Amino acid sequence: MIKGVNKKIIEINNPDSLYFEKAVLYVKPNVTILPEAISQKEAQRILSALIPDKQEKKHLSKYRKKLVLIGMILIIIALLFLK
Repeated sequence: MIKGVNKKIIEINNPDSLYFEKAVLYVKPNVTILPEAISQKEAQRILSALIPDKQEKKHLSKYRKKLVLIGMILIIIALLFLK
């Protein structure tokens, strides 16, 4: 037997994440009016706490690229001196 449930939700499709396709936020039952600006700001705050910042990812990616480049240069220098 299925019981009827009436819940207010905010569904956010395709948040910027490699792992999740959507987020569902349940509005508390005592909230009767939820202005759109407040709900968007609050949803953004919650999701930003869960999803790493893009700038942080870019920084790590640049750091890895630099390490690979330095490693390749060191290998080339070592090969030149071994000849």
